Amino acid sequence: MDRTDAPAQPMRILVGVDGSSGSEAALRWACNEAALRPATVTALTVWTADGRPRRVHHLAVHADPSGFTDAARTLLDTAINRVHEDYPDAAVTPVVRRAEPVAALLEMAAQADLVVVGARGDSAMRRLLVGSTSQGVVHHSTVPVIVAREVPRPGAPETRPVVVGVDGSTTSFAALRWAAGEAAARGVPLRVVHSWGGLDPLYSDVLLSSEQAVLRLGRELLDEAVKLGLDGAPEVELHPVIASERPAVALLRESCHAQLLVVGSRGGGGFADLAIGSVSHQCVLHAACSVAVVRSDETTA
Repeated sequence: MDRTDAPAQPMRILVGVDGSSGSEAALRWACNEAALRPATVTALTVWTADGRPRRVHHLAVHADPSGFTDAARTLLDTAINRVHEDYPDAAVTPVVRRAEPVAALLEMAAQADLVVVGARGDSAMRRLLVGSTSQGVVHHSTVPVIVAREVPRPGAPETRPVVVGVDGSTTSFAALRWAAGEAAARGVPLRVVHSWGGLDPLYSDVLLSSEQAVLRLGRELLDEAVKLGLDGAPEVELHPVIASERPAVALLRESCHAQLLVVGSRGGGGFADLAIGSVSHQCVLHAACSVAVVRSDETTA
């Protein structure tokens, strides 16, 4: 059976909640995603003796003498109840575990289709632009990860596009296909961005050629990436974009007018040097909107 003919299975969304405003934004993002398509949402709160969220410690000491697990459950239930005020139909399964946050999220991610984390967490490293837990999950998850920045406005019309960066690599094909699904679910255009700024090794054969030759090669690559990456993907309104800046600069500029920026975890050519990758990492750190980091899989190889 062709994969496009298979019955749709609910998307399994896992979201990390630690009581911070960043994690509540992640929970709201997950519930908004579930409102767009069949999906289940699991909200996970974890705690450790030396690294528990501050609010869990406060509740355990001042309100609930039964222990940190009960305090963590109270924290999680409170966050879910607040989000339910805007998303009353969202079915959220709460899970509380005593474990290291990154390890627990990665373990449960093996049974999920998408992980959502906040850009900032409630930890000793919360001063960072993106928290240590979020970065750990982004770097090591085998499923797409959303780093949520904006809190969706329930019922408010959202017309901003989904933006995806492509470079012709297998991972960028996966990002392109995934981004098309998100754009289709939201009913918004998909902006497909390829940047040739910096004349990366992809263009080694035209380093001495004119800018027009480089631009022509970029357009050819973008056309081929769209043809291959969107084969069998949901139909969306496409806006191809060729940019002359370096990839991170082009994508960060696009993020200022997007509702979601999608990048591959590793790239090649215009989006090379990735470990999750320098471009992906810069987007996670500095994008103006929520960012999805997508890894390649057998459907896009």
